[in-house]
Amino acid sequence: MDYLEEKYAQLEQALRVWKRALEAPFSDLNRDASIQRYEFSFELLWKVAKKYLKEIEGVECSSPKSCFREIRATLEISDADIEICMSMTDDRNLSVHTYSEEMANELYRRLSMYLEVAEAISKKIKEKAKL
Repeated sequence: MDYLEEKYAQLEQALRVWKRALEAPFSDLNRDASIQRYEFSFELLWKVAKKYLKEIEGVECSSPKSCFREIRATLEISDADIEICMSMTDDRNLSVHTYSEEMANELYRRLSMYLEVAEAISKKIKEKAKL
């Protein structure tokens, strides 16, 4: 299995676990677990996008935002979904450096939307890369 396939398999697993966390009844503990799963999944998503762009499209990118901008055209991702990816990036950076109950609750409310976009991008990568 090559690196892209391996990372893609990890991404699919991370997205499944993130979804399960979001489906569980709300509690502070589950909120924090969902945020942690989001952070793991986000890291895998942008790194899979980076590897996909390099291996399949021949495009280099070096940061989450640059990779999301690049996949806009190659995977036909809507501008609205790319803006959500930009927000995901900002929230991921905030969540790993700052913690407050208010920030955690606000982020938790956005996680379902983030998961939906992450799953859609993941699916398009799988189809285009024939994984």
